[in-house]
Amino acid sequence: MTRGQAGIVRFLLICAAWAVGQTLTWGLALDRIGVVIPAALAIGVLVLTADLGRPRASGGDLKYWRGRRVDDEARRDRWN
Repeated sequence: MTRGQAGIVRFLLICAAWAVGQTLTWGLALDRIGVVIPAALAIGVLVLTADLGRPRASGGDLKYWRGRRVDDEARRDRWN
């Protein structure tokens, strides 16, 4: 999954969490505090999906990281 696709999936999941929260608070007569439940659910989904679309270090040979080639043997004296 690319970073762009992961961003779209995260956005859709956050919107779905907000909609579920709004549905849960729909029947309750909550004035100003009614936005807290959907916001909490959306923030929870945002935190849970934070690493979606990032490469995993486990398994496989990592050749590129953040668009740059990883050189293990060459130029170890460089900081960036």
